[in-house]
Amino acid sequence: NAGFYAHAKATALALDAGAAGAASATVNTSVLGCLKGDMKCLLSSSFFAVFGIVIALMKDVPDAKGDARFNIRSFTVRIGEKKVFTTMRRLLTGLFFGVGAGFTRGAFSSIQASSSLNAVTICRMIVAVSSFGAGVSVRQEAKSVDAEDSGMVYKYYMHLWKIFYASYLVLPFAR
Repeated sequence: NAGFYAHAKATALALDAGAAGAASATVNTSVLGCLKGDMKCLLSSSFFAVFGIVIALMKDVPDAKGDARFNIRSFTVRIGEKKVFTTMRRLLTGLFFGVGAGFTRGAFSSIQASSSLNAVTICRMIVAVSSFGAGVSVRQEAKSVDAEDSGMVYKYYMHLWKIFYASYLVLPFAR
């Protein structure tokens, strides 16, 4: 995510520099430079990093019985299927509600600053509503899942992947 962001920023700067007749853009567009110097890059990368951790750990839950049988001491085997499932569900729900609250606050701040509804405010509202909706979906889908039933957990895991890709579709609206 950070690499993509740095590349997109470098491309945009090169286009701007070419249009303005400048020799080169002087902004650091390396991945680390992007993470250190650009809050949007850091926040979006952090969001998808946390989501990636949730997906990685949730993938192990359906495999716990097989891992235990073959003496593979995975995180899920050591901690327990229910605990990993519940913790990851709570982490992802909190992540979405936190993002939704942040973008709601940002939308109201931009309304107060400009005294009108503008494109930035609308984009922030789209991200906020999408985030709250995803958070509710994560919670609701998990209610009927038995963490020790591999089939149910796998179905939930695939639901998380749908939300993951939907999050990338909403990303351009994050302003």
